[in-house]
Amino acid sequence: MCGFSGYTTNYNSTSVKEGAESIRHRGPDAHAYYQDEHFTLSHHRLSIIDLSEHANQPYHFEHLVLVYNGEIYNYQDIRRQLTDKGYTFSTNSDTEVLIKAFHCWNLKALDKCIGMFAFAVYNTRERSMYLCRDRMGVKPLYYTLENGLAFGSELRTIIPVLDNKETDPDSVYEYFRLGYISADKTIFKAVKKLEPGHYLCYRGGEATTGAYWKPADAFRSSIPEGNAREWEERLHHLMKDAFSLRMVADVPVGVFLSGGIDSSLVTAILQKHHGNIHTFTIGFDDARYNEAHMARKVAEHLGTRHTEFTLDAGDANDMLGHFYDIYDEPFADSSGIPTAIVSRLAAKAGIKVVLSGEGGDELFCGYGRYPDTVRLFKKANTVPHIVRAPFAKATRALYKSRVAQSIYRGNAEHKIAALSELLDSRDLGSFYNNHIANQAGVELNSMLQQRPSDNYTREIISEDMEGLMFYDMTTYLPDDLLIKMDRATMYSSIEGREPFLDHRIVELALQMPAEYKYRDGQSKWILRQVLGQYIPEEYYNRPKQGFSIPIFKWFARHMDELFAHYFDKSRLDKTGIFHSAEVLNEYSKYQWNKKHGKEYNIEKMWRILSFMMWWDKWHSKL
Repeated sequence: MCGFSGYTTNYNSTSVKEGAESIRHRGPDAHAYYQDEHFTLSHHRLSIIDLSEHANQPYHFEHLVLVYNGEIYNYQDIRRQLTDKGYTFSTNSDTEVLIKAFHCWNLKALDKCIGMFAFAVYNTRERSMYLCRDRMGVKPLYYTLENGLAFGSELRTIIPVLDNKETDPDSVYEYFRLGYISADKTIFKAVKKLEPGHYLCYRGGEATTGAYWKPADAFRSSIPEGNAREWEERLHHLMKDAFSLRMVADVPVGVFLSGGIDSSLVTAILQKHHGNIHTFTIGFDDARYNEAHMARKVAEHLGTRHTEFTLDAGDANDMLGHFYDIYDEPFADSSGIPTAIVSRLAAKAGIKVVLSGEGGDELFCGYGRYPDTVRLFKKANTVPHIVRAPFAKATRALYKSRVAQSIYRGNAEHKIAALSELLDSRDLGSFYNNHIANQAGVELNSMLQQRPSDNYTREIISEDMEGLMFYDMTTYLPDDLLIKMDRATMYSSIEGREPFLDHRIVELALQMPAEYKYRDGQSKWILRQVLGQYIPEEYYNRPKQGFSIPIFKWFARHMDELFAHYFDKSRLDKTGIFHSAEVLNEYSKYQWNKKHGKEYNIEKMWRILSFMMWWDKWHSKL
């Protein structure tokens, strides 16, 4: 696990060095440059496999130079295939295996890799650069084609060399609706993310991109036959293999144990088959959000080496001050705070690799919003759209009349705006997008100075619950949850691994009949069957809480000074993003509701505050 960056040599050398050095936290164990007349490559290494300096990067083999972030878990198997073809090896690293696999098979090497990775391979003979990203997007990769090619493991590696720092209206709009920026977009128009399962080839000043793996190809394709028991055994066998592969390391490995189904299953399988697992849990000083006692029960039952930390407002406030040291573009997932703290906890315990349960919800129907959305849409769809449309128009008119916005109590204007979008939804995909959005379009049009394009959202792959899961798997998972895990762990210089996102498990889940994911009103039905083989049912058969924080309580009691500081007209106007009067009106509503002991859309307030914190942290770079 590491961090890397690369630049065509036309960029200013001082800016290149600033960008390269900005991610030193991702790899404190070694750092080196490669440079010729065409490219500069930089690499910061976090040593996980083969700790010797011989595995440092940039790594050279014949006419290839590699910088790489991630792990190829089945590298020993690939190494044996290469040995049979006459390749020899001087290290025990997956880095050497990867560069020689690329030398042997070019892009076809990606088909052989089980792992998480982002890497760049420079062919000095052809003067070409290949950028590649893993299938599920566990590891990040950003790039710009402005004035050449610049790329890196985080957006901050590119900002110093960027001339056009204009924000992207689609990204701004999506951030305020969903709390993250999806697909290939970033906050800047000139910078893109390489999408999961994709590669980019840069040669002769031109770039081409393509996909080497598409999850849609596996969706409901070639479904193997079998009853519930056979599907359970098939999945269980594959999880044991995939989870065990994630134990490949020459350093201590731990697990983030929340007490939920996914992390409990990872812990249970590894503890039984490997033993002596370290587990780490964050609790909260608010019982509504606290699952630490359940995680403790699981840890005690399984016999893990367990560490627990109770997070309070003071700890959160301290980490909030570093939030945009961790994240370099607007990010509204407040669970990034406890994730960063539990990462720091693991690092202090001497752990350099941690496993988590990310992906289980999206693959196996873990969110209640999936059945809820289908149920609500079916109910709404009993009235034809041609009948609903006038009511949608009327509610929009009510919102725009400012009558609703003059009602401070109960977040009434948001409910009216959201209702108008739901009434106007023609299909399940748009209904879902509107259902999960924190702010309706009419609200954002009032608050933001710029409008998004007409195609800033994705369509769902099928008009059913599985289509919603696939939507989240390809948007929310890589662009919120995996961003959070990558940045939070790497900020403490530890490696995060997501065993549920082994592409073989993903493909099996996409082929699996829906009835084994959601059955008799129970989410993650098949995971519960597997987990029941390891721990008592009462440890996990309870309502899902999620990894959220008591944000209203903490902000209301301890953090109001942040609102007072950032919700200043001159600060808001300086961004060129907001109609400041609308933001200040929202702030007034928040203050009124707080005074009267009521919660007022604290998530909306947090997203505005978070954006302003990002702007304040990074404005000197803009």
